[in-house]
Amino acid sequence: MSISAAYAPFIALLLGARFAEPAPGEWTAEQIAAHVTLNNDLIAEAAERIAAGQSVAYDNESAVTDEELARYAAETGGLAGLARAVERSATRLERARAALGERAGTELPAIIHDGGQLVQDGPVPVGTFIDGNAGFHLAAHLDQLKGLRLDTRAAPPAEFDQYQLILLERAPDRPTLSEADQSDLNGRHLGHFATMAAAGLLMTAGPIGGDERIAGICIYRAGSAEQAQALAQDDPAVREGQFTARVMTWYTRKDAVTWTR
Repeated sequence: MSISAAYAPFIALLLGARFAEPAPGEWTAEQIAAHVTLNNDLIAEAAERIAAGQSVAYDNESAVTDEELARYAAETGGLAGLARAVERSATRLERARAALGERAGTELPAIIHDGGQLVQDGPVPVGTFIDGNAGFHLAAHLDQLKGLRLDTRAAPPAEFDQYQLILLERAPDRPTLSEADQSDLNGRHLGHFATMAAAGLLMTAGPIGGDERIAGICIYRAGSAEQAQALAQDDPAVREGQFTARVMTWYTRKDAVTWTR
């Protein structure tokens, strides 16, 4: 997993959750986010300088001071602003890590304060330091943030919309086609989608990336899974053995999805 992707759950909580006030002496959600951002920037700056061949040391004191964290959070614009700041700093950290190259093993003199205590005063390989920051350090603060989260449960929707979800899977014994035949089949395959959409039965369809088995997804509103299966089986790419069609019923909160024609 990339460094920036690792921060997605943390950012999602900042944007979507509500938080309680912490116990006395503990950080607020805003201070936790400010700490994560400032610490990312401190480490990224150190890595950038090492990549440039400069000497540098790391000290996280400015990223753990309660007053500094509160000030930064207020200036950044609350939770929404902090979510953007965390995302920016994570991207910067990822780029700094990549830029290190062979310098990732360079020892970074590091002073780390935690809970008012000095917990590290010595060198650490900068690449390892970045990886740990985006690993166990981030996980610890994600748990800390979750501990302040309100309303961790939600009731199911009162009403649902119902669709049929078709997974087009690559047939294991699909025939090999010439370039011309493949182009012709693709045109007829897309023509099937166009007909289904014009009939008001196909809501959307599209290919899947990054999966060797599933080639595409279609969302029908055909009245039943049985009818959607019949429509999907009439797709030329299914009839001619390129794909197999799996059908399932998909429920969403009523009016959660808006379709355009």
